[in-house]
Amino acid sequence: MNKTELEKEIKEASERIKSRQIEIESEIERLSGQISKFTNWAWAFVWIGALVSVFAFIYFICTNTETGFGLNLVGDFMSGTVASVWSLAGLFFIYVAFLGQKQQLLNQQLEIMYSQLEVKYTRLELSGQKAEMAEQNKTLRRQRFENTFFQLLNNHQEIVNGIDLKRFHNGTWTTFAEGRDCFNSFYDKAFPKNIPRNTELIEDTIKRYNAFYTANQSDLGHYFRHIYHILKFIKNSKELTNIQKFNYTNLLRALLSSHELVFIFYNGLAEHGKEKLKPLLEEFSILKNMDFQLLMNSTHKDEYKEIAFASSVERNKILKKKKK
Repeated sequence: MNKTELEKEIKEASERIKSRQIEIESEIERLSGQISKFTNWAWAFVWIGALVSVFAFIYFICTNTETGFGLNLVGDFMSGTVASVWSLAGLFFIYVAFLGQKQQLLNQQLEIMYSQLEVKYTRLELSGQKAEMAEQNKTLRRQRFENTFFQLLNNHQEIVNGIDLKRFHNGTWTTFAEGRDCFNSFYDKAFPKNIPRNTELIEDTIKRYNAFYTANQSDLGHYFRHIYHILKFIKNSKELTNIQKFNYTNLLRALLSSHELVFIFYNGLAEHGKEKLKPLLEEFSILKNMDFQLLMNSTHKDEYKEIAFASSVERNKILKKKKK
């Protein structure tokens, strides 16, 4: 039973108790009147019997001149008259006790009803605490996710900043590109300008990319594995809604340059990325800022689903259409 249903049940129970309490209090008041009346009658008969006994005893003592028979006559008289009066008084006392017991049962009934209502309030309070604890746990899980996520983004930046390209010049090795600038040099090597654009088949481009990836795996391997790990971490986070997951991938996408997206694009089509990385790129529209002019052939984008390049508005339309 959820909190709303419990609140409704408590409200209905409170109304029933109020209505029943009025009836019980009226009945108790009526019983109190009867108890007072019959108690007075009972004590009246007790005192009547006592007075009759006294007067009878005095009368027989004063009028009886025979010895040995006066007490017997007193006893016979009292057993015939006084005993009846006291029996009636005893009957009234028994009836008063019955009325008192009935009154006590009504009070107990009212107490039980209030005890049941108190139990419901306790359940409501526990339900509220449970909901509050669930919300706190949800917040803590979200905080843990964000701590891990932003640490992953920092690690990604460190991986990118750790990439450097050197060349041998005048007898020494010198660094000519560092960090994100390295992907510009990677692009010139992997996709030379002397290759005609918009004519090359996707198979030929992937073959060239695989050869370049193998030669530079020391720099690119860790980079792509970490990209995949971040996307998989977001996807598997149960505490996030789909909209929240997409918003977090936006933060990752904002760190990617145009040339990085080209390599991510072809890495998702390569043998080592087609099964795992490509579905994530499509699910979270990672390639929506893609510069198609950097592709070896603009038709290569057809290898991906439309949602991989969709903006937020287009993405919502695609998802709604998919649900239908």
